[in-house]
Amino acid sequence: MGDMSHHEAAGTGSRPLETAASGTGRPTRETTTAMVNHMPRAAMMAKGIATGVAVSTITQTGRGIMSTLAKHPLVMFSLGLAAGYFVHKYRKEIIATVTNTAEQSKDFVLRQKENLEDMLAESRESAEESSRSKK
Repeated sequence: MGDMSHHEAAGTGSRPLETAASGTGRPTRETTTAMVNHMPRAAMMAKGIATGVAVSTITQTGRGIMSTLAKHPLVMFSLGLAAGYFVHKYRKEIIATVTNTAEQSKDFVLRQKENLEDMLAESRESAEESSRSKK
């Protein structure tokens, strides 16, 4: 029975987490729970940090490229021609996308307005009911 816990000796087959007092180096139940509870926060923080680093890198690179390109008017003119070509080529798709996005945003605003009106009506009803019950 040397290194078996009292649960294994009793025949339950499950081994509880070791305590810090045992000195085995294994996490306690409390530290495991704390680690699990902090994982989503840590993941969100890591994602935010990675996003910040990426944005910073892209911004710095973009500044360097644009300052270099701005010194060469022929390159800027060529980029303008290329942008104009692609805007003209895909103008129907661009217009359709913008129109669809505008319609979706109007629908979203209307749904939010309806939800707000429903919430206000419910709060008014609950206020009326509470005032009636107090009388």
